[in-house]
Amino acid sequence: MARLAPKTNTLRALFARSGNQCAFPGCTQPIMNNKNKFIGQVCHIEAAMTGGERFNEESDDEFRRSYENLLILCYPHHIETDDVKEYPAERLIQIKNEHEQVFEKDNFKIDEAELVKLSHEMEKYWGDIERLNNVDHVFADTGLAMEVKGDNSFFQVIKSAYEAIDGIKGLLDRLHESDENLQNEFESLLIKKGISKEAFEDIPYYENPFINRNWESHNLGTPNWLQRIRIDLVHIEVKYLEEYLKTNSNDLVAKASFEKAKEHLKKFAKTAMHVD
Repeated sequence: MARLAPKTNTLRALFARSGNQCAFPGCTQPIMNNKNKFIGQVCHIEAAMTGGERFNEESDDEFRRSYENLLILCYPHHIETDDVKEYPAERLIQIKNEHEQVFEKDNFKIDEAELVKLSHEMEKYWGDIERLNNVDHVFADTGLAMEVKGDNSFFQVIKSAYEAIDGIKGLLDRLHESDENLQNEFESLLIKKGISKEAFEDIPYYENPFINRNWESHNLGTPNWLQRIRIDLVHIEVKYLEEYLKTNSNDLVAKASFEKAKEHLKKFAKTAMHVD
């Protein structure tokens, strides 16, 4: 099931009653910056897709993209309202209604070209991603297709990348341990066949393929390449957030991530070295 983009008329009504402010109580974060660019987020009260917050199986796709099921929030409050226990659908509906009552006669307007672009361009792209991954994938019927979630945020994607690095490290550690145990396993095999392991004692260790197997790969190549990837991921994070915050300066979640990533990269810049 691909999520449907909100209709242009629906978005126009949402913006008209927004007062150019996040709908969260007490928040005055603008949703359009001084360059007339949208910096807020159009959020679903009941999720657009299965697995999302407050998804209602008894609803339908048209309602999910309807005016009644949408509100505009800044990024931090969008994240905060993902807590479905504290923010069930009923509470979000109340927040939406109370906010719109304040700005009912304000009639804030958004540039029509920006509105149409917002409504269709990226929704179409992520819809394509959803279809390609779940319907048109060349291995869709095998259960082997890797998941590509188009609705993941930058922070979810970068977190997944860091977790993948940890997964690769764990795999390589197990291979290292397996190679280190190879000598003992070989000697156990000799004993089972009635062959004395002393028969191989005259072979120098550097000619014995079971001793220090793949030593350079395990002790030099692996840590150096993993460190390289970690540095590059942090570098990407800093570069992205640097640009993002130029037009989303009030995004507190992004600011905190930016400061943490900057310190991490500074530490790498000062201390990272090749293992040799």
